[in-house]
Formats: sequence, structure tokens, C-alpha cells
Amino acid sequence: MTIRHLKVFITVCKHGSMTKAAEELFIAQPAVSNTISEIEKNYNVVLFDRINKRLHLTEEGKNLYIKAQEVISSFEEFEEQAQNSSLKPILKIGSSLTIGKQQMPRLIRSIKENFNVDIQISVNQTSIIEDKILNGLLDFGFIQGRPSNQSIASRLIDTNTLIAACGRNYEMPETVTLKELCQYDLLLREDESVSREFLDHIFALENLSVTPVMESISNQALISAAVQNLGVTVLPEALLRRRLENGTLRKITVSDYEFTRNSYIIYHKNKTFGSVKKEIFDFCYKTYRK
Repeated sequence: MTIRHLKVFITVCKHGSMTKAAEELFIAQPAVSNTISEIEKNYNVVLFDRINKRLHLTEEGKNLYIKAQEVISSFEEFEEQAQNSSLKPILKIGSSLTIGKQQMPRLIRSIKENFNVDIQISVNQTSIIEDKILNGLLDFGFIQGRPSNQSIASRLIDTNTLIAACGRNYEMPETVTLKELCQYDLLLREDESVSREFLDHIFALENLSVTPVMESISNQALISAAVQNLGVTVLPEALLRRRLENGTLRKITVSDYEFTRNSYIIYHKNKTFGSVKKEIFDFCYKTYRK
């Protein structure tokens, strides 16, 4: 049973004639007759009474005519939506918080300038972005640090550096060791954030114990606290650059360690991209790295 069977049945019902149905469908009349016979034999049902060389719908035929119209209507809606989606697909992109602030606005603008696509953006913690990738809620995403789940594929897109910085009046030398850094008031991102996990891993490798005086999900809150001389923070250099240039913050060099980490574009290993989304994915991969 196919959509073609239903369309032939509906056309015959509309005209009450196989000949007229054949004319509308541009097929031979015997083909129409065979199609109706196939339906009747397949479901063991009589669709039409043949009286005085005219077709009259049986009660079963009337009920099935209504259902056939509903099916065809749903199929046509499906086709219309599928065709519209291929013309202007909805692209769902996610990013971790820092990338969302720094790179995403430029990237989204470039996508809109080069592609006819609607974009939905999710900016959140890395763990949430990964969950959305795993659950099929995002086409792809951008995170700092490698994904934690083996079902997520990744490509390296950038390498960036975190630096330590404090307020200009905070009493601290310009250069310290990693161990010495841990003795000062630390202003760090919250537990389970990528930045914090990255730093905690480094501290653990050196057997150093760290208890921050302030933890926050907000980079700006940490920067403001550092400007007020409440301690020393460790954040991406790009976030601190303006404050360093205007002198409200000063850079602290960690002599025996460099805080370098990688950023990745991620997607589910089983994700199948349509032609347009695949082109956008490749475009994002190349554009992000520029």
C-alpha cells in the first residue's frame, strides 16, 4: 500500500469515475482499475458498488475515503515542511560560557551573512552543552577542553592561555611559582566548570591543595573582585586584556607553569548532517580558527 494507491482512490471518489480519474492523473484507465482492485484485495474490502456502470461508495468505502484524505493531507504537510526545512533549515548551536561571549557573536554573524538559515543558540556550562549534544538537542557545539563522553566527537579549533591577574594595589609580586600562587587569595570559577577542572588538574599534579576565597559562575564577578583587590584570579587572557591595558589589573607571571588549554568543536558521533548543515559545520570549523 503506497501514497499512490491513496491518491488514486481519492481521485476516483471525487469523480465517481475511473475514466475521469485516469484523465486527471494522466495515467491509463486500466491502471486506475488495477490500483482499486489491489486495495480491495489487500484489505479484503469492497470500496465501490458498480451499479448501472457507475461507481457508488460503499459504507466501508466512505469511511476509508475520509481516512485516506487525512493521510494525504498529513503527507502533504510533511512534504511541505521537509521542503521548507531544506530551503531554510534550523541550525542549533551550543557553546560554553567563555566562547559564547568571545567568539560566538562574530561566528553567528558570519553564518548569517553566508547562509540562508535560522539559528538557535544555547550558551551554557560545558556539561550542559555536552548533554544537549548527546540528546540530539544541538547539531554541534563549541567547548573548552576535550568532551567527557566517548559518544561525542571533537575537532581542535583553538589553543588559548589562561593568566593570573590581580588588582593594581593587591600585595603580590609580579612573578610567583605555582606553589606560591596557591598561598594567595584565589578567585576562581565554580567547581565542575572547565576552567576550574583545568586548574584543579594542574594543582593535583603538583600535590597542591587549593581553597578559593571566592567561587563564581560569572567571569565578570571574578574580574570585579580582582579589580577591588580581593585576590588573584586565573582566567582567559582575552577576558582580562582590557583591564590589563587600562591598568586596573596587573598580570602575575607563574614562572614554572603555563596555563594553556584547547577548544574544540563537538558533535555526536552518530550525527548525520544534511548537505546545508554539513557545509555550515565545515565553515564554522574553518572560520573559528581564523
